[in-house]
Amino acid sequence: MVIELAINSQADNDTGLTYGQIIESGGINAGQVIPYGPDMYRQALPIILKHGYAVASDPDGKNSTILKLQGGTYAHRYRYEGGVDMWFLNSYDCIFLYDCNEFSVELCRTALGEWTGKRLVLVGGKWERMIEYLDDIDGVECFYEPEPDDSIFTQLMEGYRCLHVIDGLPHQESMDRYNEGIMYYEEVMSFTYMFSDYRSLGSLNPDKKFFVIEGYYNKLGLFTIFSKIVTCAKYVKAKGMVPVIRLTMSGNSFYSDFEGDDIWNKFFNQPEGYTLEEVMHSANVYFSPGFYNGSVQSTIMENISEDAVLSWPCGEYNDVIIRYIEEKKESYLPYPDRTLGVLARGTDFVNTHLKNHPVHATKEMMADKIDELISTWNGLEYIYIATEDLSYVEYFRNRFGDKVYFTDQQRYSTRPGQLLYDYHRSEPDRQTGFNLGAEYAASIALLAQCNSFLASGWCTGVSEAIRQNHGNYRNKYIFDLGFNN
Repeated sequence: MVIELAINSQADNDTGLTYGQIIESGGINAGQVIPYGPDMYRQALPIILKHGYAVASDPDGKNSTILKLQGGTYAHRYRYEGGVDMWFLNSYDCIFLYDCNEFSVELCRTALGEWTGKRLVLVGGKWERMIEYLDDIDGVECFYEPEPDDSIFTQLMEGYRCLHVIDGLPHQESMDRYNEGIMYYEEVMSFTYMFSDYRSLGSLNPDKKFFVIEGYYNKLGLFTIFSKIVTCAKYVKAKGMVPVIRLTMSGNSFYSDFEGDDIWNKFFNQPEGYTLEEVMHSANVYFSPGFYNGSVQSTIMENISEDAVLSWPCGEYNDVIIRYIEEKKESYLPYPDRTLGVLARGTDFVNTHLKNHPVHATKEMMADKIDELISTWNGLEYIYIATEDLSYVEYFRNRFGDKVYFTDQQRYSTRPGQLLYDYHRSEPDRQTGFNLGAEYAASIALLAQCNSFLASGWCTGVSEAIRQNHGNYRNKYIFDLGFNN
């Protein structure tokens, strides 16, 4: 998202110079200066990518403001052939837009003209200058409030279903914010402009509307990515379109081996059976913006699409992964009907205490629980343990001897506070993205084929093992130790 900074903001940490001082000294070129107005954010993007910032000024060169890119989880495409999707905004009749920025201005310019609501409140001093450039919205009362004021806001909100749109990064969290009528700009933008980028690429399938899902899933594990993509795909199908996945934007993912690497198709099939090649020659194709569906947006999508079902005509995994899993099963799960499957998360789940994530049992707690379950659950003679933590392998082998099985996947030891994602990105001889993903897929697939199941705590791998098992576990136990604060 492009944001405004004051001209007297510090520009250089080394020299302490402000942007204004750099401009006065001739430290910018003419190509960095653009006219102030609603279109300045779009015009500024290529300039910012080249120079780090742009300068927006009045025609006389006065009243300059600095435009910089603030990192986020949504990239606006500025394509509107597919129109805007107003279902989310139309569920509110009063909207508060906090701060004048690229996304709030674009909502005013290209979406709110189709809004069915009645009252718009623009909050923050930066709106004062921009308001004169914006068109009136028919049928909508517009208020400007330079500062948040509880007493004024209470009056403006009375009798209305209100949405407060603020800056923030979607992440793992409860629905409390949404229930209070608060959403982030990234979430509102992706709902509103999800289907705006429409193109006709050929003559195939004129009776179908395809939607190509992209997204930013850089720091996520394989099954968290899968879960979020399935949520998006079902949402798209509920909207009457055919979902197709191409994940090339997650270039920093540890499953990506090069720029533009599609981290979906190296592991999975397409949910409705259409290939990307066919879609790219079809008559009606929509492209998603770059976005990330955090837990709040995912829950909203799931509620909208609860009746949608993906067909998976070729299955979820591609043929390469299926063969890989079968090879691992032959070597490391010889007696599935007599085996207790154990998912023991270590590394960053134990060493880092990720906020709002479940607390996981230690390896000592897990070992004691294994002893208990082997003695009380009938028919168990062997143990298969899925873990990414190197120290766990030695510990459990010493404890259970030749009764315990592990795959030959590469394992790791992280420092306190170190995320596994950061470890993978920094290791000098790191595995290929395919190997990392295939090892993880196999470890969970083998868990799903065991007699019974034990897990150190909830995580996406646990949910995925249970899903793949289709309710066939004779017994299961998952530690419930609360959440990290």
